[in-house]
Amino acid sequence: MSLFQRITKSCPATLDLYILRLFLVVYVVSLLSFCLIFVLIDLVENLDNFNRQSGSLGELFSLMLRYYSINLPIVFCQVLGPIVCLTSGLFTMTLLQRSNELIPVLANGRSYRRLFLPVLLAAGVISVGTYLVQDFWIPGTREAFREMASKRKGRLETMDLKYEDTQEGILILIRRYLVNEKRAEGVLVLPTSPGEEPDSVISARQMDWVQPSRGRGYWLMKKGWIALYEPFEFREGARRSRLVTVSQPEVEGGAARLSESFIERELETVLSPEDLEVREAQVAHMSLADLKRKVSTTADRGWKSKYYSRIFHPVHNLVLLLLGLPIIVSSGTSNVFLGAFLAVCVGTVYFVAGAFCQALGAQGVLPPVIGSALGPVLFLALSLTWWRELRS
Repeated sequence: MSLFQRITKSCPATLDLYILRLFLVVYVVSLLSFCLIFVLIDLVENLDNFNRQSGSLGELFSLMLRYYSINLPIVFCQVLGPIVCLTSGLFTMTLLQRSNELIPVLANGRSYRRLFLPVLLAAGVISVGTYLVQDFWIPGTREAFREMASKRKGRLETMDLKYEDTQEGILILIRRYLVNEKRAEGVLVLPTSPGEEPDSVISARQMDWVQPSRGRGYWLMKKGWIALYEPFEFREGARRSRLVTVSQPEVEGGAARLSESFIERELETVLSPEDLEVREAQVAHMSLADLKRKVSTTADRGWKSKYYSRIFHPVHNLVLLLLGLPIIVSSGTSNVFLGAFLAVCVGTVYFVAGAFCQALGAQGVLPPVIGSALGPVLFLALSLTWWRELRS
């Protein structure tokens, strides 16, 4: 009689602990393997940068340790966590089928659904842990991440940005934005909607973010000019817009000008530095409360989509397991490599479909909350259909 058969004939809790221990062992091995693969691939790109910043082998390892201790939690919460959980669950069932250990369990009357319960409970605990890391640990590493990114790439900057402020009816074009200094260079502000008052076109050499001790910050434009246009007229045959000349009172009898220069001017907009730093690395360092505050201060659907996506993110582990476990049981495979292939396929389809639905929400085709929830809900319904057909 094998060890598993003796466990099966003992108390059900012992069998649950056996499956739970097997799942956790596979999970730890899978997590370490995926993290090692990520580090090796990332080192190929960044090893030269690390060498330039370190003077000795000890400094090199210290720099690498600090860098990956900051980045690996982000990669785990955003990408690796659900994939590792799915892979571990499928590997666990594959190993049980490969050693024919499922036969005595089913022969003793235990269903597949009851058999999967320890794995699903462990996935739920992992989901809670992932949420805690994402919401409490990662936001505290924001400044360290910026410092490391600045050292690794020099001045952290982005080029050729644009932001449409639907609330103020303007389009802001920025040639270069310096992230660490919160300064934009080469700024052009264009009107996007007609109004009763003359529209304005503003150009500035630079624009700095000013954050007072109290209240919301604002953008201060420096060294620029402003030109006024008459309101748009949509009557057939009418001119759509025309420059409004600006008087020159300081010069008696002087000619009218087409634009007015300024040294400093505050820009009325809901644009914030976070909108210009909307890359995934910056969003990942925002807690759920930060995203909620951002949503309350902007009408941008993209931020609402990110907020609701963060809310539904912890369910990915459970949905993927509910989807993948019936597939591995139905296939009856005992091949570990086939199990890995199935895990990759299931995870890819799930995340591609979820990203597509989220993009529809961000673009306004769907409400942001529906776009973020549609992918998990559809796959959850599909998985529950397969789950109901398993042996009870």
